[in-house]
Amino acid sequence: MQRKEVQVALDQGGPPPLLEAARGLLYERSRCQSFDADLTSIVSAAHELPAEVDPPARVWASLRAQLEKEGILNRSVRGRLQKRTRFPMLTKIRERAEKTLLRKEALRQSETKFRTLAETIASAIFISRGKRLHYVNHAAEVITGYKREELLSTNFWELVHPDTREPVINRGSAQREEIGLASRCEVRILTKNHEERWLDITATPIDFEGEPSRLITAFDLTEHKRAEEQAQLLAITDPLTGLGNYRRLLDVLRAEIERSGRTRRSFAVMLLDLDGLKRINDRYGPVAGSRALCRLGDVLRLFCRAIDTAARYDGDEFVVILPETTAAAARLVASRIRSRLATDSLQPPLSASIGVAVYPQDGETIEALLCTAERELYGMKPA
Repeated sequence: MQRKEVQVALDQGGPPPLLEAARGLLYERSRCQSFDADLTSIVSAAHELPAEVDPPARVWASLRAQLEKEGILNRSVRGRLQKRTRFPMLTKIRERAEKTLLRKEALRQSETKFRTLAETIASAIFISRGKRLHYVNHAAEVITGYKREELLSTNFWELVHPDTREPVINRGSAQREEIGLASRCEVRILTKNHEERWLDITATPIDFEGEPSRLITAFDLTEHKRAEEQAQLLAITDPLTGLGNYRRLLDVLRAEIERSGRTRRSFAVMLLDLDGLKRINDRYGPVAGSRALCRLGDVLRLFCRAIDTAARYDGDEFVVILPETTAAAARLVASRIRSRLATDSLQPPLSASIGVAVYPQDGETIEALLCTAERELYGMKPA
């Protein structure tokens, strides 16, 4: 139906279907023309906008989608939307959208690389946001014994042993070391099976998924700590008897003298000598002599309290340090040791001479104490 025919139908009247079709066609044409004019105005306005107030790309995409949905987007309008030379602002929006897509793809690839790396390294990784963990890697599960979903419902500091938790939280750990904005310290944790493990942790503030977070990397030091403790123990242990050695003896004596100076409380020292070791070696052989020293060491362990220290002093001589003990109490212990040796059924029979000295009455130095105990010991030696 031509425009002239439509107008005649409207002016002169006609069958109702014809009138209705004419009105509908004129409405659609006027609607398309009006929207086309509005679109032109929008594009012109966008062309005049400064760069810092560019409309987002999604505005233009939404507009075009709406036009196509309603069937109004004709070739001339589509051409104006796509023609770059007449609409540089649209070109700029398109270029920015492409750059955004590139950045998102780069971010996605970077996240994929991060997760691949994080899941394969031996160090545990915890990412904490607020009071909860938001990411942990596989190594974190292995070290703590907890499954990933269990860790993500807790706080990292809840894993830390109570003995080391307070210093770390209050940033008062003596081993704490600042590295730029990161903090580093050693902590003990309790695993799901209640096993203690040592971790060397570094905590660094980061931006994770657009929010302030903290990245905690943890290296398991447990085996290293155990080896270190074993080496320290060997350094102060007599290899034959398993008691303390001379170095251990001096360390404990110095500590006790210092403690007694603070508390004004005395301590006792017993010096023991295994009688007739040379005779045992000559008659039974050196193996029996070594076994005799070990038998004496076992008796000392039996009569020592948890706070006492027994050490092999030199050759066939031993020392027992008895904190907060009087001379009378020390001599009672010495008597029990001699009685225990006398009732031992093993061969050869053993006996020991024992001298006692008390700090500070019998000497205010290590040398003076041992000399006093030695004089008493040799006074008791059998002829």
